[in-house]
Amino acid sequence: MVASGATGSGQHDDQVRLSGFSLLDAVAGHARADPERTAVLDSGRSLSYAELVASSVSLSSTITDMCGGSPVAVRLRRGASLVTALLAAATTGVPFIVVDPEAPAEHTRTSLAAAGVSTLITEGLVPAELASFGVVTPDLRATAPAAGGSGVSAGYLVRTSGSTGTPKLVAVSGSSLERHARTMSVIYKIQPQDRVLQLANPAFDVVIEEVFPALVAGATVVAAPHPVPAPSELAEFAAHHEVTVLNLPTPYWREWVAELDSGGQPVPGSVRLVVIGSDMGDWNTVHRWSEHTSARLINAYGASETTVTCAVWEYEAQGCRQSGALPTGYPLPGVTAFVLAEDGSDAVAPETGELYIGGWCLADGYLDDAERTGAAFVTHPVEPSIRLYRTGDRARRDADGRITVLGRIDSEVNIRGHRVNPSEVSSALMSLDGVSAAHTVVHRDGGGGNRLTAYAVVTSHQNGRALREQLGHLLPGHLLPGEIVVLDLLPVNANGKVDETSLPPVQELLSPPNDTQNSSILTTVDGLAGHVARLWSAELNRLVGVDDNVFDLGAHSLMLAGVRRRLSADLERDIPSIALFTHTTPQALSRFLHGAEATAESGGPQSAPPNRLRARRMAGGGR
Repeated sequence: MVASGATGSGQHDDQVRLSGFSLLDAVAGHARADPERTAVLDSGRSLSYAELVASSVSLSSTITDMCGGSPVAVRLRRGASLVTALLAAATTGVPFIVVDPEAPAEHTRTSLAAAGVSTLITEGLVPAELASFGVVTPDLRATAPAAGGSGVSAGYLVRTSGSTGTPKLVAVSGSSLERHARTMSVIYKIQPQDRVLQLANPAFDVVIEEVFPALVAGATVVAAPHPVPAPSELAEFAAHHEVTVLNLPTPYWREWVAELDSGGQPVPGSVRLVVIGSDMGDWNTVHRWSEHTSARLINAYGASETTVTCAVWEYEAQGCRQSGALPTGYPLPGVTAFVLAEDGSDAVAPETGELYIGGWCLADGYLDDAERTGAAFVTHPVEPSIRLYRTGDRARRDADGRITVLGRIDSEVNIRGHRVNPSEVSSALMSLDGVSAAHTVVHRDGGGGNRLTAYAVVTSHQNGRALREQLGHLLPGHLLPGEIVVLDLLPVNANGKVDETSLPPVQELLSPPNDTQNSSILTTVDGLAGHVARLWSAELNRLVGVDDNVFDLGAHSLMLAGVRRRLSADLERDIPSIALFTHTTPQALSRFLHGAEATAESGGPQSAPPNRLRARRMAGGGR
């Protein structure tokens, strides 16, 4: 049975099995060979490889002195400081954890306390909740490497949802981190001339795959602007900076394809590779994508427990047009994959089973949680010497070993690229004063993605909007439910569990928008506000008022791109995404749009549409 497990191709093994390898040694080698080569480029500055090594070694020395052997945390936005901090943290000899700088401070504090962090790498004003940590700021002006820093990574910690509602901290070893960096640099064929986009939220472990393989290869990391731009703006940004490699969440990429289909800015000619992942892809979108570009397309699969990516599939144009879910592909070199039935036997196509992963990519386990580690990391039912991770994914393996993941076996879902267990939301909701019971369910939103709806029983007079506002201080955006419905009680079945079939259906709670619209009404502020509200109602699958803040109702950047595209078509002019980010109620946006139109008609300064002007500002500091 062991021999039938899919195993990574060995064609790249000689290239990725390097003795005496360390991340810092690899980067320092590029600094010696070509010190002026650009290592990092962001909207305000750039760092050469010589500057990156100097600043990261200096920072590594400082935090080694401060941390006392405890894990260190990185709390920075995308940019030169983040890349410097990641390299420094990876070479201190202690584990590091990256947290979202936009997350509520209390949420960050509990995460860092659980990880045993004592030292925090950050910039700017430090919230009072984080004042107990030793704080250090990256110095990008360091000119010579300081003493200190082991050069050998101790690995990292990443927070992921738990099935009981309690988050888990996945501990990934330094050897897995380093093997991942060199393996992905080979798989993606990254060369020194490449410019690799860094788009992921820093707390999302995809940042590991965006940064370290690029640095190992001597390429340039290009930091995307903040906030995350819509696909149309990203295309312009990528073209300006001649980005060659992009690693995108599948929903974001799907939105980009829709933008291309509607005549949006074409895929930049510099782009040679797009990697998608964090959610299931589909053949229909791939076929449409291939009509717009010949760039390589790779579907990457993995989990925090498998060091970001453990399997890949590359699209190759074929004569027949397939449909359904994209293949997950084949495991990386040195990684094994098994699709097992409930009795532990191999599931042979067309039968499906649970996907198990083995090999160098496996995490050490969950920090200080032997019970969960033992449940998720198991031995092969026939060969006990083989350690495997239970992915919880239902999969099928073809005769040639190619794997296709078909969905989750358990209740975990993907929300905007983050793995989420709805019970974590319910647990946080029940920590609020006055909430006696809570339950969270998943449904599809207007854009085809997953969306959370929470139901709560309260002993006070709080409504759902007030509860959601309080929850926003405890949970990051991807964990916030789109709506919280207050009930007198939660329905239960004969086993005493919540009966989801008896909960009020979402479609009965959310009023559908009225699609009829006289185009002449759009010429008035109030008429346009109503139209914008209807667009958001359709996107959010709930009634939106003209004075409602759409981000308080669950909107996010992927939804924003869809609304922007439809609004631009309705008004027959390009609406910049930044306008929707800045003017977050339909009424405020309509006033802005009418003001901008009036300025244009009066001959006021209109040197460039706001989105293009912003893109040029973002591009100004790196050349």
